[in-house]
Amino acid sequence: MSQRQMNTERVQVAATLRRMREEAGLSREQAAGVLSCTASKIGDLETGRSGPKPLELAALLDRYGITGEEREELIEFARASQTRRSRGGHWVTIPVSHRRFSDLERQATSAIFYSGEIIHGTLQIEAYAWALLRRNILESPEVRERLLKLRLGRSAELSRTHRPPLRLWCILGEAALRSGVGGPAVMREQLEHLITMTTLHDNVVVQVLPLGSGVHDFMGLTVTLYDFPPPAPRMLHYDSVGRGVVQDGKDEVSEAAHMMDLLRAKALGHEESTEFIQDIIRELEES
Repeated sequence: MSQRQMNTERVQVAATLRRMREEAGLSREQAAGVLSCTASKIGDLETGRSGPKPLELAALLDRYGITGEEREELIEFARASQTRRSRGGHWVTIPVSHRRFSDLERQATSAIFYSGEIIHGTLQIEAYAWALLRRNILESPEVRERLLKLRLGRSAELSRTHRPPLRLWCILGEAALRSGVGGPAVMREQLEHLITMTTLHDNVVVQVLPLGSGVHDFMGLTVTLYDFPPPAPRMLHYDSVGRGVVQDGKDEVSEAAHMMDLLRAKALGHEESTEFIQDIIRELEES
């Protein structure tokens, strides 16, 4: 019998519970003691195979020392995760908390990313990431520092050892490689880092989509297609101003996956992409 597919909200709650336990320095066995249950049940709660009851969630959050807005937001989100949804497509706005999205990414087994303008967060060097974050003058310096630390921490998913590392396939528009984020020196270091990562990690692939490649379905968008351990659904994440949006409708995600395959076929191959990036690095060195 096939497993019943869980909803997107439950996956996000599960990922956040796991992160909170780890930050509290507790093992699954210790967390199980809080609920007088087995460690396997904690594992189910942290992968989304089952959802926490309100009293269970409150007890875990007490033990993990979670208070204030973060606690209230997770409790409300967990309540929403118990709501049965229709069979059609459903849009879920990821909470404003960037940490929640990072939690979700930690649960993923693979990600296929496309952007015509920006390099994926797990592959960003510090100077490049900081140049992007500091443009937001509405955020305080303290908030930007926390966001920088969070973004740089995402790279750990590419070399994690507690389970198979994240498989990342990036399709980058040529404009993303010539954007000048942080200036020529920063861009040169960033592009060299891309080559290093694809050389050292078999689970990281970068393809370049040159200018003049023609029309495709993701023009003007930054999108990521995530896979998770079953029975979690495949999810499509869209970046937009101030928030991210997840699409988990089966038909819509399937169609987007087909579009992504077409885009990968349109882009340069792995070796050609490496040579293309190296040519841009040489141009930056000469400028």
